[in-house]
Amino acid sequence: MSVAAIEAFYRGNVELIEFLLANEQLSYASDAADNFRRSLVIAIGSFFEGEISDIVRQLPFHHANGNAFLTSLIERKAVSRQYHTYFDWENSSANSFFSMFGAEYKAACQRKLNDEPSFKSAVQAFLSLGATRNQIAHKNYVSFNVDKTPEDIVKEFRQALTFVEYVRASLLPPKQPNSAEQSGYPAGGAQNNAGGSRDSESGRISP
Repeated sequence: MSVAAIEAFYRGNVELIEFLLANEQLSYASDAADNFRRSLVIAIGSFFEGEISDIVRQLPFHHANGNAFLTSLIERKAVSRQYHTYFDWENSSANSFFSMFGAEYKAACQRKLNDEPSFKSAVQAFLSLGATRNQIAHKNYVSFNVDKTPEDIVKEFRQALTFVEYVRASLLPPKQPNSAEQSGYPAGGAQNNAGGSRDSESGRISP
C-alpha cells in the first residue's frame, strides 16, 4: 500500500457517496459513508503500521551492514507482532517509541515536539488515527461510530505523514561515503571485534 493508494481509496469513496446523494439514494449514501469512515481509518492505520515496521526492520541493514544476528533478532523481537507495543495509544504518547532508540534520540524528538508545533500536530494526528483504528478493530466493527468526517480523517492522514517521514529520515539517514557508520561499526572499530575478524557475508566472527 502507498500514499497514492490511500488517496485513491479516499477519492473513489467520496465520488461514490456524491453519486448516491445526487441520485437521492440517501439511505445508501448514509450507510456508505459510515462504512467508508471505518474502512478509511483501518486502511490508514495498516499503512502506518507497515511503514513504521519497515523502518525498524531496515535498521540492521542500514547501521550494521545487514548483520544476520541483528536482522533476525529485530525481526523476531522488535517487528513481528510488536507494533501495537511501540506507542501508548490510550494516552496519546509516542515517548515509548522514542525511547526504543535511546535517551539521546528521545531527547531530540522531545525538543522537536516542543519547538515545532506542526511536528507536534503530526504526532498527535498519527496517534489519534492509530487509537481509533485499534478501537474499530477490537470493538464491534459494524456498530462502531467514527466521529469524524472522511475529510477530517484524510486531513489527519496527511498531517501524520510528516511524523512518519521524520522517523524514516532520522533513523535511516543517508549514508556518508567512507564513513565508519556505513559498515555498521563506530569509528576505529571496523577491523576487529574482540580480537576476531568478521565474515561479511555470514555475519560470523572468526578468530
